[in-house]
Amino acid sequence: MSRIPTRAMIISDAHEHSLNRANMPEVDVLLHTGDSTNFGELEALKDSFKMMSTIEAELKLVIAGNHDITLDKQNRAENMSDDEYSEYHQSALDIMTGQSAKDARVTYLTEGTRTFSLKNSAKFTVYASPYTCGSMGFQYKINEDRFNNATQVAPGQISIATNPIPEGVDIVMTHGPPHTILDQVDGSHKGRRNLLRAVGRVRPLMHCFGHIHEGSGANLVTWKPDGSVKDPSSATPMETEQINEYPYTNVWPIQSGKQTLMVNTAIMMNTAKGMRPNYKPFVVSLDLPCHH
Repeated sequence: MSRIPTRAMIISDAHEHSLNRANMPEVDVLLHTGDSTNFGELEALKDSFKMMSTIEAELKLVIAGNHDITLDKQNRAENMSDDEYSEYHQSALDIMTGQSAKDARVTYLTEGTRTFSLKNSAKFTVYASPYTCGSMGFQYKINEDRFNNATQVAPGQISIATNPIPEGVDIVMTHGPPHTILDQVDGSHKGRRNLLRAVGRVRPLMHCFGHIHEGSGANLVTWKPDGSVKDPSSATPMETEQINEYPYTNVWPIQSGKQTLMVNTAIMMNTAKGMRPNYKPFVVSLDLPCHH
């Protein structure tokens, strides 16, 4: 299969923060892996397009995060009736799929798999899911597995997957991280084992996520034959995040089917005074399948 170098900018957890437009690179694809807002208010969702419209990209793919609660149909607002929330939720969806989104070239992805083509002849498949274990929107329980079907789950886990991660995906976009990879808070791993199991099963070129602000960075993971991780080498350790070459392109050779570039692109840092923008987006070159 022939492949074509494709530049992708990846960002997560902007939390209503605007990017510095100085030296903003032009890329082929923008991937935003959730929490563009703090609480999913309609005006904040609209404002997120203003930030994304400053980024020059042919294709912009966006998923929700747990803070984008109004995009979750199952969420219940304390100060609204079910009917009122249903109407508010629909208004939020209309924003994400309406004219403002089209003007900003944004495609909002719900959970599932989509295939996209670019002008450079790249044709690639993306799996997306906003779900995490914790609080606020898009939640599932700790003993549930959204990413593997009933024949693929670990012992003790219950598959609730309506859209398990399929074989053959090139990029996985989730809001939360897989277990042990760029997922630590105060020494404790917050990522999900079932997500690591699924990503190890399908071995995409890249898995991008956010959610854990403290884990911002990138690791190149080499898989063992059973799909578990073998000595992840740190491409951009959190404590030396300036190695991120932004606004220039990071070029990390990835062995297709054997390695996955894991990128936590949360740009906000939690501080005693609240969230502060501390990290930069990542721009990476991926050799994506070519449809000549």
